[in-house]
Amino acid sequence: MKNKKAIFLLFGANTISGMAQGISMIAIPWYFTAILNKASLFGTIYATITGISLFWGLYVGTIVDKYNRKNIFLTISFVGGSILLAISLTGFVIGEISYVLAALAFCTTYFIYSVHYPNLYAFAQEITEPKYYGKVTSYIEIQGQLTSMIAGGIAAMLLSGFDIDSITIWGNRINLSIHIEKWKLHEVFLIDSITYILAILLIFMIQYKSISKRETEIGNIKSRLITGIQFLKQNPLLFLFGTASFSVFVTILVEGFYLTPIYIKNHLHADANVYATSDIFFAFGAAIAGFGVRWVFQKTSNVMSVIILTLVCSLIYFFYVYNQNITLFYLTMFLLGTCNAGIRIMRITYLFNRIPNQIIGRVNSVFGMMNVSFRLIFISTFSIPFFVTEGNIIYAFLIMGIFVLISALPVIKKLKLLNES
Repeated sequence: MKNKKAIFLLFGANTISGMAQGISMIAIPWYFTAILNKASLFGTIYATITGISLFWGLYVGTIVDKYNRKNIFLTISFVGGSILLAISLTGFVIGEISYVLAALAFCTTYFIYSVHYPNLYAFAQEITEPKYYGKVTSYIEIQGQLTSMIAGGIAAMLLSGFDIDSITIWGNRINLSIHIEKWKLHEVFLIDSITYILAILLIFMIQYKSISKRETEIGNIKSRLITGIQFLKQNPLLFLFGTASFSVFVTILVEGFYLTPIYIKNHLHADANVYATSDIFFAFGAAIAGFGVRWVFQKTSNVMSVIILTLVCSLIYFFYVYNQNITLFYLTMFLLGTCNAGIRIMRITYLFNRIPNQIIGRVNSVFGMMNVSFRLIFISTFSIPFFVTEGNIIYAFLIMGIFVLISALPVIKKLKLLNES
């Protein structure tokens, strides 16, 4: 494999920054939901950010396709690290941070995500030979989800504190006396900002040779964006698959950042440990998918694999309407993580083989716009006080289950044509 060292450095930088980002993105929703008891406020903030990203996301694609993708990583890491460091230092000076600064930290991380992942996939495609697309997309998913799993475990300790006096190994008791106090948000953000600096150092070390041919982009933003839209007009089946196969990811973002803290607090009547632990199970399931999904579906087409996993996700959401068992919740979160990661791997592999690297950013921006539009509708709807009152959050999962189920139907209908294209 060419550019192997560059790919490993890219994964390393992504792991370091992703771990701290993951801790922050678990801590902030729980802070609003369980500590401030302002779930609806957080829903409004999330909906506002999502609405802004509807337009921002389209612009991101033109950035990814026009500029050096290594430099894009350096830029967003520097901006993210600087803002989070400033917020953290403010907290240390004052003693705590306000919900306004917590919201700013969430916004910063969210917008970095919106650039980071389109750029990551485009960069990976640019420096990878086509025969390795499936393997590299699997590695991206494994790396990302293992990072998330570790972040979830750390978040569980930081949000709730950690006490252990001793452990017993083969009948021998070992005294440990480990005690970790609950961390404050500004302390978490300090670690987050430091990891951005480490990521910058790794990205600087990346040396690569482009495998996919890229030409210098000319014209204004509008003309460059139209190029991506015209490509999809000429390939309607690709537009159908790219949009419909995004449905599970749409719901995962709504569920992970907004619904799950409310569901755990109001429906399962549990605490931050359950929230962080559920994230570990989700990430572990996703990592397993990264290792094994291509083997499990080796005799099944990418499109058919996506259909099967999408239908399983729909059933899980329906199950959440009735479940109140925490153990079963963990197990289904594991399965949900497996399905989501499996879909992402199969979906990206399918798209990599059909979309030129020159316009991959803009095409993904169109898909992203559809993704954001649906998320905006869901978040705005689920921010209504009805859904955050008592156990009514279950109706949000019912709605998402129906949405995911319906999204699979057009892909099923066009299965033969999609496999032939």
